[in-house]
Formats: sequence, C-alpha cells, structure tokens
Amino acid sequence: MGNSVSEDVIGVPITKHPLYYVGTLVYTRAGLASLFMWILWGDFCFTMMETVVPSIVPLRMRELQSPNWIMGLVLVTLPSILNVLLNPIISTASDRHRGRFGRRIPFMLLTVPFVSMALCLMAFSTELGAWFHGLIGTMTGWSAAAVTVGVIAMAMGLFKFSDMFVNTVFWYFFNDVVPQQVMARFLGLFRIVGASVGIIYNYFIFQYALSHLRLIFLLVAGLYFIGFGLMCLMVKEGKYPPASKLSEKRGDIIQMVKTYMGECLQHRIYLYFFLHNMFWSLAGACGIFGVFLNLSLGLTLQQIGTIAAACGVANMVFTYPAAALADRFHPLRAMLWIKAGMILITPLNFIWLFTNYTPEVNFKIMFALQAIGIPLSLIYMAVGLPMFMRVLPKDRFGQFCSFNAICSAGVGAFAGVVAGGFIDMMRKVFPDETWGKDFCYRMIPVWSLPFLILGMVFLVLLYRSWKELGGDKHYIPPGSDSVLAVVEESDEDALQKAKGIL
Repeated sequence: MGNSVSEDVIGVPITKHPLYYVGTLVYTRAGLASLFMWILWGDFCFTMMETVVPSIVPLRMRELQSPNWIMGLVLVTLPSILNVLLNPIISTASDRHRGRFGRRIPFMLLTVPFVSMALCLMAFSTELGAWFHGLIGTMTGWSAAAVTVGVIAMAMGLFKFSDMFVNTVFWYFFNDVVPQQVMARFLGLFRIVGASVGIIYNYFIFQYALSHLRLIFLLVAGLYFIGFGLMCLMVKEGKYPPASKLSEKRGDIIQMVKTYMGECLQHRIYLYFFLHNMFWSLAGACGIFGVFLNLSLGLTLQQIGTIAAACGVANMVFTYPAAALADRFHPLRAMLWIKAGMILITPLNFIWLFTNYTPEVNFKIMFALQAIGIPLSLIYMAVGLPMFMRVLPKDRFGQFCSFNAICSAGVGAFAGVVAGGFIDMMRKVFPDETWGKDFCYRMIPVWSLPFLILGMVFLVLLYRSWKELGGDKHYIPPGSDSVLAVVEESDEDALQKAKGIL
C-alpha cells in the first residue's frame, strides 16, 4: 500500500495528481486515505487492547483477594522493569533493522500472536488456576485463588513483554510512513480514534468486566490478532539508508554509556527536568487502585464507565480548542500553570476522608470533580510533547526522551510495590470494621499530593533555569550541536554566550 503511484527507475512519480512524500514513499490522495484508514484501524484495535487489560485485571485480582502490594508488583513494577530493560534495546534495534517488511513492522507483526495468546491466557485464568492448583496445591499449600493470581501474573508477564515491542515501535512508525505535511491532521484523527475507543469501552463494555471477563478478553484477542495484524500487512514502509553499526567492543560500549549519561546530565536544567517527571511518576503509582476508590464510595461499574465515557466525549469535543489555546503560550510556562492547578484541585478528593455520602451523591461529586479536571488534563496533553521539544536538544531528542523514560520507569518499578504496600498499611490503620469497607482506598490522594508538590518544586527550578538561559527568545538547549547555527553571527555577545554553554 506504500507507494500509491507509478515510479520510474529514479523514483520520479508518473502522475498529475497531488503527491505526498515521506522518505522514498509517495502517496496520491487515494493512497493517503488508504494509509490513514489502515493505521487508524490498527490504532482502534491497539487502543482497545491497551484499555481492556489495565481496567479488568485489577478487578479480577481483587476479586481473588490479592494483596495490593502484589497488584502493584504485577501491574506497575513488572511493566516498569521491562520498560527500563527493553525500551532502549528495542528502539535501537528497530532504528537499525533493515528487512523485507521495513524496520518497524517486523517488531509489531511478530509479536501480534504472543499478545493475543496472553489475552487468551487471561480469559481462561480461572480454569488454568484450578488445573495448576490440582498439580501443586497440595505441595505448596496455596489456595486455588492464590494459584490463579500466579497464572494471571505469568500471563501479564507474557503480555507486557510482547506488548513492549509494539508499544515502543508503534509511535516511531508514524514518523516513517506519514508525510509531515499531513501529520497534524493525522494526529488529530488519531486522538479522536483513541477517545472513541474509551467511550465505547467505558459506556458499553466496562460494566460487564467481571461477569463477562472471558468473552471480553477473547473478543479483544481476536480483534487485535486480525485487525492489528492486517494493518501490519497492508501498510508498507519505504527504503532506508544503510544503518550505522554499533561497536562490538566492550570498552567502546562502556564509553558509549558514559557519554550517554554525561550528555543527559550535563546541565542542571536537564536534572530538574528528569526529577520533575520522576516525582510525577511516583504520584501516579496509586492510579491502578482508582477504580477501587470509586467502588468504595458505592459506585457501580456502570456508573464508573459512564463517568469515563463522558470524559471521553469531552476529550473528543475540546481536544482541538485546548491545543489551539495551548499554542498561544510557551509550553513550559503553560505546563507550570496547569500543574499548579492540578495540585490545587487534588485536595478536593480529601472530601471522602471526613464525610460519608450516599452512593448517588458520591456519583454526582465524582462526576463534578472529573469535570473540573478535564480542562486541565486536556491542556496538559496538548503542551506535554511540545514542552519536551522546547526544552531538550533537538539533535538528540530521542536520546533525552529515552533517558527520561528510563528514569520514570525505574522509579515506577520501585513505586508499584511501595504504593500497594501503602494501601495495605492504610487498611490496618483504618480497618474496614471501624471505618467502612475499603476506606483505605480513600487515602490515594494522600499518597499523591506530596509527590506532586515535590515534582512542582523541580518544575519551578526548571523554569527558573530556563529563564536564566534566555527564556522565550534566547533559550538554546545546553550542549546542542546546532547551537551556533541558530545564533546571528553579528550578535557577538549572543555568540559568545552560546559557545559558553557547549
């Protein structure tokens, strides 16, 4: 599907229709429409798969009376460790791979069967747990529920390992096959598809998460296997120049690591950047228990899904206006104000620490809190990537983003278990018999707020450092190879300042 027009031996397209180029790929309007259709269809299948697993698995593990620290281990720590270990390897390997199907598609296509297999294992986790319990239950003394939790953990391990290949490469894929002149329109449609999946799943499916668990997992496994697999087969990559080879000498590799670390930490502005994101990652470690907070307030799965679906509708409607608003301000300055607002509204969630309302009232309050947060979250999503682009060196953007991912995932690996242990400790401090069933989950904002504040401290320090380095008009990322190219030679003072931060 890649080249949608005829080409001669030197690659000149033989057509009178408007053309769109990316690398060696050439598209007509019809070819571009076909490209959009297949990638957006693949995104629909991918997003549905990514939505189902983290929403249902915690509910199933809680139903099996799994401790919260084990949930944190399986759902946060394990994925974070895999991210730290595999992300740099997969990213580097896909950059340098040259094959019949391109450099990105093989990594996605070959893991499709394994992701689908993991979903099927989760679908039959109860039966597999009972079978394994018959084999090892008498030897270990474990209950059938404990063995089933173990089966889910193994299935999650296979799922996260396989999904890491797709989740890493899929985002690079767009840059290789979508022409830059239509990238903004593509990303707009991409976000709309993601929001539509959330609406469909949360409003129509989530309420059956436990009662029809097997059917949901099997349907999603089939959808992903066929749908995402078809996208990988129907979209073609172009040809790439020969890849540079990594050194095979041990000493050289050690030096590469030292250089990598040294460049990423060469200036305090980058240190503040990474620390800020690490603390916000810590703040979100209790996010997997959010559904249990809602359930502890008497909300049903249908009501929780309704709130999420309503938020999805708002996201579809207001995503573009939020992005347009964010374009009027520097993304770093906008991020400062947005995150300050997020911190200010977090204590509103403390309301349930001091009062008890009926489930109907709790539903209305939760709906109102979500509505208050929607504008902030929309602008946050709009300025997030632009902020990265404006702060980090353009010539080594991938390198700095990968280091940021390693830092955040490394913290997440630690925080997953600790956050689960925190909730378990809160259950002992606030026992169900005295404070009400699952009161401990109302302490989630208590966990989050201190880390949000610490993250905000480093964001302020980042902002001050950015101002000292020139701010809006004169900031140049420290250590950027292109620093001299963007300074007017006639401005001797600016030139000397640029040289000084190399």
